[in-house]
Amino acid sequence: MKLDLPPLLQTSVDTLIRIKAAILIASSLIMAFVFFFVVLLRYLFDADLFAYEEWILVIAFWMYFIGGAMGSYENTHIKADFLLSLFKSIRSKWLLVLFTQLLELGVSLVLTYWAWLMVADEISAYPQWQKTAALEIPFLLPRVGIFLGFCLMTFYIAMHLYSGWRQGPTEAWAAAETQ
Repeated sequence: MKLDLPPLLQTSVDTLIRIKAAILIASSLIMAFVFFFVVLLRYLFDADLFAYEEWILVIAFWMYFIGGAMGSYENTHIKADFLLSLFKSIRSKWLLVLFTQLLELGVSLVLTYWAWLMVADEISAYPQWQKTAALEIPFLLPRVGIFLGFCLMTFYIAMHLYSGWRQGPTEAWAAAETQ
């Protein structure tokens, strides 16, 4: 999906998408292999993979929030846009979409700020960071994934708002928005 962005910004967005896709692919493969080996070890060899839950949870947090950012970029996240069917004019639909994107941006900014507070709290607690029980993985690792995911979501919501504003209420915008 291409947004109506200036070329330099579009290049940066495309680079971010490739990085996120690589993270999502790698984390999905790691999780699938880990669960496969856990089942193999447990049921064929009566063995257990020590504390795999701790580090797989870090990967799961990163995958979940990077995936959320990907959904924000693709504009495929769950939304109740049935209100669009109540409006006939493209301009009214355009204004409604811009208003909802503005609300999304506000909520996302607040969530990003809270995620930053969570990360800042962890950083300020150094060297007495909270850690997992067995492997002592700092809680900072999954929390950075949450913060980065919210930062990217906020960025993409802002890009959709900018792109929609720039395109205006045109037939091309309406066709792209309602698919």
